[in-house]
Amino acid sequence: MKLHNLRVGPLGTNCYLVEDESTKDCLIIDPGDYPEIIIKTIEEKQLKPTAIVVTHGHWDHVGANKKLKEKYNLPIMMNEADLFGLKITDSPPPDKSLKENDEIKAGGLTFKILQTPGHSPGGISLYSATEKVVFTGDTLFKGTFGRVDLPGSSPEAMVFSLQKLLALPHDTKVYPGHGRPTTIGEEQNLLLEP
Repeated sequence: MKLHNLRVGPLGTNCYLVEDESTKDCLIIDPGDYPEIIIKTIEEKQLKPTAIVVTHGHWDHVGANKKLKEKYNLPIMMNEADLFGLKITDSPPPDKSLKENDEIKAGGLTFKILQTPGHSPGGISLYSATEKVVFTGDTLFKGTFGRVDLPGSSPEAMVFSLQKLLALPHDTKVYPGHGRPTTIGEEQNLLLEP
């Protein structure tokens, strides 16, 4: 697996291009904005995008959905509980609703979906035991977790989701929706009190 991390949009959202190096197939995770930058990187690296995966439906994670879907004819995948968030954007509706234990593939890479609500009702994380990585959107950050004071957010759901994530192996690398990566082991002492 090779990872291309682009910081996009006014809130510096992490858009991840997750590449299978043997096939050049890649997932686009959270294309928050600046579609021209994402497209330029895809073309320069000669990647073959297979899907757009959205960890949650907030505007700063879906801003480039429309242009990327149009250019590459890609399916958009997210949890349907976050459809309300798309109403204030130009993002097309998802082609597939993702739920717990669904699997997404790109070349030889496989990611399992973990439902991780709290920041939003439809929050998901993408986990690969083989690659020892988890993409957590705005659920788990380095040293903290996502806001739970927004419409549709839930402190109780966030505690449950953090417990689920922190039960992953300690050497799992965490790639959050904003900020720098961390590991599950580094976050073991996180206070689970939103």
